[in-house]
Amino acid sequence: MEAGPVKMPDFTALIIGCGTIGSATARLALEDARFEHVVVADKDRQRAERLAGSLEGPATALELNCQQDDQVLRSLTGISVVLNTTGPFSRDTLSLMRTVIEAGVAYADINDDVETLQSVFESEYLDSLAKHRGVGVLPGLGASPGQTNVLARHLASRMDAVEEVRFFLVNDATYRSEAVWRHRLALFGEPALLYDGGRWTQTPAMSEFQDVGFPAPWGSIRCYAVGLETVSIPQSFSGLRHASLWRGFSDPATTSMLKDLIDAGFASQQPLEVDGVSLTPSAMTAAVLAGTQTEADSPDLGRLPRQVRVKGIRNGGPAELTMTYSFPPGDIGLATASCLVVGAGLLVNRELPGPGVFPPEDMDPAPFMWDMESRGVHFKLEDSASTRT
Repeated sequence: MEAGPVKMPDFTALIIGCGTIGSATARLALEDARFEHVVVADKDRQRAERLAGSLEGPATALELNCQQDDQVLRSLTGISVVLNTTGPFSRDTLSLMRTVIEAGVAYADINDDVETLQSVFESEYLDSLAKHRGVGVLPGLGASPGQTNVLARHLASRMDAVEEVRFFLVNDATYRSEAVWRHRLALFGEPALLYDGGRWTQTPAMSEFQDVGFPAPWGSIRCYAVGLETVSIPQSFSGLRHASLWRGFSDPATTSMLKDLIDAGFASQQPLEVDGVSLTPSAMTAAVLAGTQTEADSPDLGRLPRQVRVKGIRNGGPAELTMTYSFPPGDIGLATASCLVVGAGLLVNRELPGPGVFPPEDMDPAPFMWDMESRGVHFKLEDSASTRT
């Protein structure tokens, strides 16, 4: 008698947030054979219903304020994993995480707020609670942090010891919503958090840069040191001496303009009174930039490059590995969602080292890189001896 086809587990994902990344996450989850059903939740019921109606697969819309613990708890019945796509620059996730973990449900998000991620990874309570409830938790599982961490682990696995990790990301100069500009002004306008000489340190905003060589058609792009979103990296690699994150723009004029604005104080978060209304210079600047600049201002270079460099020791001598990668044009949201859905599969299949809170680099890079390649990501690995003196 022939055996019938093996039935995949019927998992249900609760996706919080129905914006660009939440929508992409829902579509990818329904394409994954492990997920039978998705619940898409948003504080705007109509937005959730529009997304559910547009999906090609079983989906339920839910009105949910993720800051209300009682609402979150009621939404978890029958849920296998919670994928939080709100933000992604949110500091209001700790209570949500605790509620989800206490209910015995796995959790992942795309948060890239440095202070929040530090609090999460340093919290012995959250980790012990997740272990007690038997669930896995993957914070910061987007494009950066997330894919950046995974690729750093991939390169580090080829080294005997890792001493330095640098991340270089090129932003799309045409992606200009007000929320994104607010984030950029905060990211570039605040002191840059670095891990240098084996300790955490800060440098003034946009005070350090590197001109990074990328493959054609980009050439050299000026990247400035910004806050290290991948805050877990120093704890993951014993003996690490330096870790830093550097960002630039596909259009050099955007980089120059942003530096001029920051140097002039337009990234300040200090409130000002204007006609009886309290506003911050950064909020006003973001609104102006989002409303006056168009896609025609910048050249269309298609794919945007990213790079991870790892220096250390291999075969008894200094070595350096560089991974340059790029996403298909217009697929930044999909790239972020892809990492989150791969992580969701690992969580529901219990393919982590065990229950608890894990940074992205604790996972096997193989499924992430396979998924990235299947979605059109180009990789280029360079291996050269270090010339450090």
